[in-house]
Amino acid sequence: MNKNTIKKGRILIYRVYDIGEEIDLEGAEKILEQETTARAKFRLKKINQQAVIVSNDPLSVLLGNYQSIQESGSLQAEVSAKIWEFGTLSLTLDFTIPEGSTIDELRVMSDKIQNDEQLDIFARSKARELTEQIKKSMAKINEWEVNEDYILYFIESFKENYADAATIIDQEDIAALIINEEKDILSNQIRERIYSSKLQYYKNDLAIIDWNSAFIIEPSGSLDIPDVIEFALNQVLEMRYYDDLLDKKLKHIYSAVELKEMNLFSSRYTDLALEAGQKYIEIAEIVESVENSLKVIGDLYHSTVFRTASNKFRFNDWQKSIDNKLDNMAELCKLLLDNITSRRSHVMELIIIILISIELIPFIAEMAKIIK
Repeated sequence: MNKNTIKKGRILIYRVYDIGEEIDLEGAEKILEQETTARAKFRLKKINQQAVIVSNDPLSVLLGNYQSIQESGSLQAEVSAKIWEFGTLSLTLDFTIPEGSTIDELRVMSDKIQNDEQLDIFARSKARELTEQIKKSMAKINEWEVNEDYILYFIESFKENYADAATIIDQEDIAALIINEEKDILSNQIRERIYSSKLQYYKNDLAIIDWNSAFIIEPSGSLDIPDVIEFALNQVLEMRYYDDLLDKKLKHIYSAVELKEMNLFSSRYTDLALEAGQKYIEIAEIVESVENSLKVIGDLYHSTVFRTASNKFRFNDWQKSIDNKLDNMAELCKLLLDNITSRRSHVMELIIIILISIELIPFIAEMAKIIK
């Protein structure tokens, strides 16, 4: 039996970076508009606001093209970026799937793209270049080497379209494509786990979302689902960043406490307590803004897609980890202040006793004279 082939589709490669603590998007847009006028380097575009309504829409920028050089020829992608208010930048490389490709050929093409070492170098350099361009709109630039990467297979049509798109999993090894494994080696248990997250709104569409990639059939060509997944990627990266930052801050404070002897006349521990308190407030506010950055998901289906993606990305686990570390930091701050206050209270009590004793010395001396 002849294999069904893809008529129209694309591979979306995502690279998400944390570039700063907070970004003034209006300021960044003005900077990029000036660059566009001066050098025709950036081109601004509007994004679909129907699927995702956030507290402040990201700034979307077209950044030209990228060529992935392969032995069989080069593959060209359109490159774009979204800049998010809470400090992340998501880069997208949009590769067109050659018409007539089978799912097996798509997996080979995807494997070649993912093994392209120059792609990550290119993406990182573009992120740094764009960060440098908009640095005046940022409160602080972050140099964090960790990033999120994701691949999304987006199919608009096949040579023979499916009346029920979900039946493709009975005819093609979509699970092997999603986790980038050789065909026919996956267990049924793994396949069932991957397919358990499949979603459909209409019978002719399909979304299968996993932790590192997704397979989407969307005959309308709407990029709502990729936009929702991209937003979830940015959210989880920001949570990972602040989880790592809390780790470092807690280790710093613990180390400082262990290395220093308690000195009542030094401000060192007061400074540590204040640092812990300030960092607690700062991170708690930012994390809350990230969690609340999504106001509305367009409809129930998009909400389900967002929840599924967030679950696959373990968003709740990162959130709980941050909450626990914030609690630890708050407790550490309280213990430091309580310890300092307690020791100072003991000193004050001792001083009072000494002062009272000094006051009593003349009285005792006078009483001694009387007794004699």
